[in-house]
Amino acid sequence: MDYCVYDCDVGSDDAWGLLMLIRAEALKKLKILGVTCVSGNTTVDNVCKNSLRILKAAKREDIPVHKGAFGPLIPPKPGNQFCTFHGTDGFSDLDFEPFEHKELVHQKHAVEAMYEYSKKYPKEVTFILVGPLTNFALCLSMYEDFAENVKDVFIMGGNFKGVGNATRSAEFNFYKDPEAAKIVLEKTKCRITILPWEPCMEENFGISMDWRINELASQSSCPVVKMLTRIEEAQYIPQGFNSWCPCDALLVAAYLFPKGMIKKQSNWHATVEVCGEQTRGQMVLDHLQNPDNPQNVDLIEQLNSEYFKLVSLWAAGAIDDCNGV
Repeated sequence: MDYCVYDCDVGSDDAWGLLMLIRAEALKKLKILGVTCVSGNTTVDNVCKNSLRILKAAKREDIPVHKGAFGPLIPPKPGNQFCTFHGTDGFSDLDFEPFEHKELVHQKHAVEAMYEYSKKYPKEVTFILVGPLTNFALCLSMYEDFAENVKDVFIMGGNFKGVGNATRSAEFNFYKDPEAAKIVLEKTKCRITILPWEPCMEENFGISMDWRINELASQSSCPVVKMLTRIEEAQYIPQGFNSWCPCDALLVAAYLFPKGMIKKQSNWHATVEVCGEQTRGQMVLDHLQNPDNPQNVDLIEQLNSEYFKLVSLWAAGAIDDCNGV
């Protein structure tokens, strides 16, 4: 059995990814060791609260939630440091019932928890990283033997054609903490699979909001899906988005079902620009294939949107399997 740790900055797309993992665990495909939270889409306290909301709705409050880094390794310039798409609280600022979440968060810090999970299950834990990479970079930097004990790393972040969504040239998760992203790519010793921004763009991955709201939602009685439908209606529609693209969930689907989800994948040496005035946070591939730069990432270049529909229906409990899922 595969063990996994889900490192996230919950938003709705992170929440969909968590739901997929919960569904997979129910079928004994894996074991979720914990959810580690990092500042990104919103504050780390809001991330903890949102994670707990999802786990409560899924009746999986047994999964520990660990609070992690409250900001990047180097403080950002003044200004809006969060992603406005998700609202200030990460869940579209809807009127959810308030609750005291701090006593429900595990006392162990996310970085310490990552390390201890890897020590307990050496070379058996996959880390799924769908927010800024601060927690994982800190763990690599604090514990010398951590990298040796990690089985696999899956990352949603970066870009490979220079197309950005946080700036003209940088993807949000890498831009939020470029130094952390650079550390992770340089210090990780196991296989790294990266889903960058470009395969998630509307022209490359098309699922309509009409299908999301009127078909997926109508076929599911799952409380998590009902919650996420409210959140995503308040996110996508007022902001004029016609396509549904929960990037973090796409990575989780590719992790769970690579044969169905991944249409094209390639191998590269990758690093991250941290000093560029226009390119800070951009992932850079070695197109020259310098022999001194060994390949360190498996890059997902194309995804199967039709298969993702099936995975979404499966995660929502609307179907029992999708082509052998």
